Amino acid sequence: MAKSQDDKQQIGLTEEADEAIKALAESHFASQTDAYRFAIAYAIASGLDPADAPQGGYVTKYNALGTLESGSSLRDLLEILDVGDRDRPFATAEKLAELGVREIARRLEGNESLADIMADVSG
Repeated sequence: MAKSQDDKQQIGLTEEADEAIKALAESHFASQTDAYRFAIAYAIASGLDPADAPQGGYVTKYNALGTLESGSSLRDLLEILDVGDRDRPFATAEKLAELGVREIARRLEGNESLADIMADVSG
């Protein structure tokens, strides 16, 4: 496992996804942080590939350690599920959040409910 300084410490979204997460949080979540975490979980459950996320253009939104995660649960989850770059779990989480936010926003715009979206990925 790489040293934590090899991973991103500040994570965010592209401007497009940032606008989408603001709308998502306003209508479905208590906070943008909750929506961000949900988007990561959604992306994992949907099998979205972090390699498909934009390679750049992210605007800092969160301190990865402290705001997004206070322990190691997210890093542990990504390692256990073997998702993304094992040495850069926060960089992986950022890409998953980007993909998840975009996909959730697209589906909501298509008149699906959040309950439908969750049911679709839960099995």
